Amino acid sequence: KAKVLDELSHIAFSRNSYMECLQLVDTSIEIYFSLGLELHTRDLIHVTQGKAACLVNLNRPVEAAEAFENLANLHELCDDIPGYVAAMRSAACNWYEAEEWQKSLDGHNAVKDAIDPEATPMSMGIDLLNIGMAQAKLENFDAAVQSFINARSRFKEAKNPEHINWCDSYLARAYTSLGNGPEAKFHAQHYLNFSKVSEDIELEGFARFRLGAAHLVCSEYEEAEFELTRSLGILTSMETKDWELIIEANKELSRALVAMDRSEEAELRLEALKTIEETFL
Repeated sequence: KAKVLDELSHIAFSRNSYMECLQLVDTSIEIYFSLGLELHTRDLIHVTQGKAACLVNLNRPVEAAEAFENLANLHELCDDIPGYVAAMRSAACNWYEAEEWQKSLDGHNAVKDAIDPEATPMSMGIDLLNIGMAQAKLENFDAAVQSFINARSRFKEAKNPEHINWCDSYLARAYTSLGNGPEAKFHAQHYLNFSKVSEDIELEGFARFRLGAAHLVCSEYEEAEFELTRSLGILTSMETKDWELIIEANKELSRALVAMDRSEEAELRLEALKTIEETFL
């Protein structure tokens, strides 16, 4: 019966009927457990994968994370380290999606600490990047900086400029939060350089925002005004606008204007911003 339900769940999944699929795999899981975990571990791995996939597609990240953790435990019972690593990584990513930062960090640390024979510089870099992102959300910026630096080294080994660029972006943000303007500028400039070489105009808008914020930390107000103004020019021209970043950039620009004794300009800018800002409260 469990195998029949499993086959039916495949049909439901292929039709994007994720709720129906979930009900079928849940019943299969119950049956396999009743027949004995030791006898049906591989079958349980298969149907638990299906359950996790359904929950991801249903946008239920907490339950998806729990399903992936169960899947990781099943792989561990079979001494399948690559399977354990893949499932635990997915669990940690779903905890991050659910804004459960500590659980996400714990999951990614478990992946990092596993002895994975299939690990590569790229996969190790991604794990370190994920760890740093969770640490930053927990406002442990010193630890996040070290994770991002280590991830950057792995991506250099993997010769992957796109992911090196992501590290520079997160390093600029973390150093800004720590009040370390020179390091924030260094990495923001690398971020901007990549956006120019790749001719990615939207990325340039993000990078100029990071560089402007770094200049602000260094009390370099004219430079901050220049970069933030350029950033806003790009961000507001995008067809799909990142309104939260636009709001943040306007606030940073207003701070620079106040520091240059241009409070009236800053107040006018902030007043104009209120209508949009209220949308996100």
